[in-house]
Amino acid sequence: MSEYTDVNGAPFTDDDIEQWAAATESEEGYTGKHLGSSIPGRPVSVGAQARPFTLRLDAARRAKLDVAAQERHTTPSQLMRELIDAL
Repeated sequence: MSEYTDVNGAPFTDDDIEQWAAATESEEGYTGKHLGSSIPGRPVSVGAQARPFTLRLDAARRAKLDVAAQERHTTPSQLMRELIDAL
């Protein structure tokens, strides 16, 4: 049995894939939360009053940020929010 890792670092196996396929192909079908009408644009993850903030980073700093975010199974943006909140 093979073991895989998703983009967020969560492991899953061939058995998991088989279970997901069986659930999708069943009479009940898929009942995930994301079904329904779509809303264009990015979701507002930090409140309606949130505004974009641009930060220019050289390649080395951006690479460090990306690695740190990946190790924590989060996005670089969310990691920066958490760091600011910790101040």
